Amino acid sequence: MELLAQGIVTGVLIGGLYAMMALGLSLSWGALKIINLAHFSFILLSAYLVYQVTVSYEVDPLLTMFVVVPGFFVVGALMQVFFHWARVDEFKSLIVTFGLFIILQSLMQTIWSADFRRIGPELNPYETGSIFIGNIALPTPSLLAFIGAVVIAIVMSLVLSRSYFGKAVRAVAQDSEMARAFGVDPGRVAVLLSGLSAAFSALAGVFIAVGQTIFPGLAVGWFGIVFSVVILGGLGNTVGALTAGVIVGVAAGASAVIWGPLAAPLVTFLILITALLFRPEGLLTNRSVA
Repeated sequence: MELLAQGIVTGVLIGGLYAMMALGLSLSWGALKIINLAHFSFILLSAYLVYQVTVSYEVDPLLTMFVVVPGFFVVGALMQVFFHWARVDEFKSLIVTFGLFIILQSLMQTIWSADFRRIGPELNPYETGSIFIGNIALPTPSLLAFIGAVVIAIVMSLVLSRSYFGKAVRAVAQDSEMARAFGVDPGRVAVLLSGLSAAFSALAGVFIAVGQTIFPGLAVGWFGIVFSVVILGGLGNTVGALTAGVIVGVAAGASAVIWGPLAAPLVTFLILITALLFRPEGLLTNRSVA
């Protein structure tokens, strides 16, 4: 029973990381109708940059977010400018961003090789740390990622529901031409939102670099989990993404304890299929921007 409780707690924390990985993709797909497969390469590239800066300059890995996250915001904004100029629609975005995904994967393998990379404990004080509640361990990297995901999901939910920017995002998502008629600049909104999506992917990469070993093929394994979280949570729904991430994490953690690690993907996709049958619009669609 104690092992199962540990698996569930670990699943909750890992679910926060899944949610953070899914937030940017959910927003770009839900509001901009851009299915950005390069999002996964952005996460991994961010993790590699955190690793490289930490190892080269011997700084706290969490401090690198103040360089990496703004940098990816600019990259995301410029990418949206290109998409607008090239008139990339939802279907074309799959092809274009898949090509970008392949290019970035090859670039990372060329620069850092196929070797496993990890920030050592001498530079990463969070790697081996844990907080204990009784006999239940809360690993510090996973706990930090979970807290970050909760904060971002709640803040973005409030921004999207109560601020002028949020209202503009929802207006553009529903009808960009009508939004333009009421004084909203769809291009500017799209650029800002694309920048935020890329920034969230970079932030996820920071926490992955802090808590995991990274290698070029890591991003491929994220496709199923992250898309499951996005679809379960509802497109453009930040709180839904957090909820879905926790559900997927708990399901994977509990099933790994009960039936073994190989059962985790099976349970995850069974949950996704069930949700698509009975709740295809997502878990909390009333808060979605799509």
